[in-house]
Amino acid sequence: MRTKSLLGLAALAVGLTSASAQVYSLNVVGYVNVPLAANKLSFVSVPLAPSGGNYNITNTIALSDAQDGATITAWKGTAWDSTVPQWYAGAGWYPDMVINNGVGFFIASKANSTLTFVGEVPQGAVTYTIPTGLSTLANKVPEVANFPGASVGNDGDGIITWDGAGQKWGASVWQYYAGAGWNAGGANDSTNGPALNPADAVFYQNTGAAIPFTRNFTVQ
Repeated sequence: MRTKSLLGLAALAVGLTSASAQVYSLNVVGYVNVPLAANKLSFVSVPLAPSGGNYNITNTIALSDAQDGATITAWKGTAWDSTVPQWYAGAGWYPDMVINNGVGFFIASKANSTLTFVGEVPQGAVTYTIPTGLSTLANKVPEVANFPGASVGNDGDGIITWDGAGQKWGASVWQYYAGAGWNAGGANDSTNGPALNPADAVFYQNTGAAIPFTRNFTVQ
C-alpha cells in the first residue's frame, strides 16, 4: 500500500532526468556540470552552497539563451508549487524562487546545453533532515554516493528514482526494512540505497517521524 501511494504521488510528475555530472573542485570551492538535453526533463538538485548562502534560483541556476522558455517545477511537501519560474533569454528567471541545497526539482529543458552550479563544497559533518511525508531529496555534496545510507529510514519508507534516458520513473521502488537497510528487489542492490551522481535527486516517502542524520564529506 505504501509503495502504491508513493508511485501514485510520483506519477503526478510524469512529463516533468537526473543527469550524469562531472565535478571539479579546488579547496572548498567548485563547480558541477550537468548536461541538459533538448526537450527532455531533468530531476536535479543544487549540489553546492552558493556564495553568501543565497539560494534564489536567479543566483544558483544559470542557463544559456538557447534555453529560452525552460521552466522549473518544485515539490512543496503536499503538492507542486504553483509558482513555475521560466527562463527568459537575456533576462533570466521570472519569477524568482528559493531552492535549497539537497532539495530536488524538475527542469524542463528547451535545448542541448550544460547547467553549471558554482559554489562552496560543504565539508565535515553535513546535516540532513528527512521530513514526514513525500519530499524531493538529494546529496548535499558533489559526490557519487548511495543515498541516504543503511541506517537511515523508518520501516516501510520508500524511494523512487527518475530515469532520465527513458524519461520515466525507475522500474523499482526502493523500500526500507528496519535492521536490514534498503532494497529494490535486485540481487545487487545496496543496503545504502540508490547510487546518485552529483546533482541527482529522488522522491522519498517517509512513513514516520522526521529523520535527522549526518553524513561526513571531505574534499580530497
